Amino acid sequence: MADDTRKRYLELSDEIRRHNKLYALAKPEITDTQYDKLYKELEAIEAEHPDWVTPDSPTQTVWGDRSDVFAPVEHRVPMMSLANTYNEDEVREWIGRISKHEENLFGRMEYTCEPKIDGVGLSVHYRDGVMTLAATRGDGRTGENITANARTIKNIRHELLDGPWMEGWIEVRGEVYMALSDFRKENQRREDEGLQPFANPRNATAGSLKMLDSAEVAKRPLKFWAYTLITHDGPLANNLDLRLHSERLFLMEEMGLPMVDWMMAHDADEVHDYWSKLQADRDTMDYEVDGVVVKVNDLRLREELGTTAKAPRWAMAYKFKARREVTTLLAIKHSVGRTGAVTPYAELEPVTIGGATIRNATLHNEDEIQRLGVAPGLRVVLERAGDVIPKVIGLAPDEEQTGEYTPPSNCPSCGSELVQPPGEVIRRCVNISCPAQKRGRLIHFGSRNAMDIDGLGEKTIDLLLDRDLVNDPGDLYALSEEAWSKLPGFKEKSVSNMRQALDASKQRTLDRLIFGLGIRMVGEGAARTLAKRYQTLDALIAAAPNVEELETVDDVGSKMAASIEEFFSLERNLTVINKLREAGVSFGTLPASASGTEHEAFAGKTFVLTGTLVESGLSRRDAQTKIESLGGKVTSSVSKNTDVVVAGEAAGSKLDKANKLGVAVWTEADFLNMLADAGVAG
Repeated sequence: MADDTRKRYLELSDEIRRHNKLYALAKPEITDTQYDKLYKELEAIEAEHPDWVTPDSPTQTVWGDRSDVFAPVEHRVPMMSLANTYNEDEVREWIGRISKHEENLFGRMEYTCEPKIDGVGLSVHYRDGVMTLAATRGDGRTGENITANARTIKNIRHELLDGPWMEGWIEVRGEVYMALSDFRKENQRREDEGLQPFANPRNATAGSLKMLDSAEVAKRPLKFWAYTLITHDGPLANNLDLRLHSERLFLMEEMGLPMVDWMMAHDADEVHDYWSKLQADRDTMDYEVDGVVVKVNDLRLREELGTTAKAPRWAMAYKFKARREVTTLLAIKHSVGRTGAVTPYAELEPVTIGGATIRNATLHNEDEIQRLGVAPGLRVVLERAGDVIPKVIGLAPDEEQTGEYTPPSNCPSCGSELVQPPGEVIRRCVNISCPAQKRGRLIHFGSRNAMDIDGLGEKTIDLLLDRDLVNDPGDLYALSEEAWSKLPGFKEKSVSNMRQALDASKQRTLDRLIFGLGIRMVGEGAARTLAKRYQTLDALIAAAPNVEELETVDDVGSKMAASIEEFFSLERNLTVINKLREAGVSFGTLPASASGTEHEAFAGKTFVLTGTLVESGLSRRDAQTKIESLGGKVTSSVSKNTDVVVAGEAAGSKLDKANKLGVAVWTEADFLNMLADAGVAG
């Protein structure tokens, strides 16, 4: 029994980590309700077996996603997660525990209640009233510098209104989101231009903030609202009038910052009344709200209550129930992905949930269909939490009904016989000429996280396939301007833009190319690891037959190694790679240093980068590349073996540790001067 529980515990931990990563990448597969159910099951097991809890458990860490594209920013005050519940009794129990503590300045407990907007957290720094930095939450302790992108959000003030906050350093935290009306207009624009529409507002927001071209971000209808003020120095830092969260909310309004409506509550009844009203009104709002954030108002009491490893004890998210409706499952249809995986989905009698008309919903796989007992013609319960893809969660209650689902034996796209590999739930089409697979591979290759070919949306790919102009990604680069100009809607400007987009994609980094090739089981993270290990695509191809060597690479297990070996052993894939080579696509050859030689200030030395390089705007990846090109090495942590710490703005604990150990510290100006002395542009 204990062995079974331990096995379930490890499975849950891995599953939750995977869903955390998918959510951070704006690609959620499950609803918030389903996620919270998994999380609470993990918490329950850990309560019974506290000796199993490790520092990297999902219950002990603030999950998030950080890439190497943007420079890291260490948060002076961690951006923590919130404990959450859907249960009124749990809210009353939480408030009951807090009410036992000393009451605040007004002689009674106070709580602020704020709408929990389903957006992306953002930290904005102001020095002497002027915006100097904007960072994502990241993993809660270290985020990413997206200042240039944040400056394009029209309602974020670049300079605050005049007041005592115009001296010193303050930090404003809030949520970036996309209004529903703007989201619909943006999707219509994308469809008109032949681009793939966004799945939901949060995905659109998260993806926009991570774009490399801030001019493109400026075209996205993003908005911001502030919910927390943190004072670091200056006249506000020790102001006793700001010991209440509500006073800080009022102050942010005076600064001219965009605020959302909030209210004060004094007990559980008032909190629940506000939650009930907001839930009743949620479908009339122009933004996605998935609950209420309840916070203790008195900041001194917050200090007394403290935090857990990942969440404050003085705040809670009281989540809304998932939206549900009953409708008829008209048919179970199947889509074919780029790897040949055949995935079932539900075609439904149209039903409105939360203001959206739903006609299709996910069913995941055959095992899930059998578990739910659903079949065509039956009445089913449909759930939609936030704007996540709707999901069939079971049969309608109180209805006697039975039916049968027969899995397909042939590919719905090409008619080839499907195969089901041993131990796998998914059936697959193995016909390499399958139209659906070709389409999927082309869409994936040109996607934002792969080769990022602007303008190569699904509609454009369909036009190319309908006219038999392309079979694989290599063919895209061989198309003449004349061929592009014959496509509907492609006039001179459109053709020019497409040629520029294709040319730009030839210089993408190796990890993007590896990911874009669509090797089964190789995601973005594994592609980055492989690129770092092998440096060039040719080196990876040469290593591919040696599965045992591949398994020594971090994040590459036996199944992934076998998949990589198989991919590069197939002649059809090597043919595509040769087409890409002939077209001039970069295969990741390491750039020579600008000076052509190592430099004594860098050669053989170990560097650590901390804070944000504001003056130069260099990302961590750019700075690391320059250091390595001059013979240096970059690591992530400071130790006695570290030679130099490069400290940018808002440098945190790494700078403190460097000073304690006596490690040399370079300011950004020092770093740029050293690069210039070595003949490398900063």
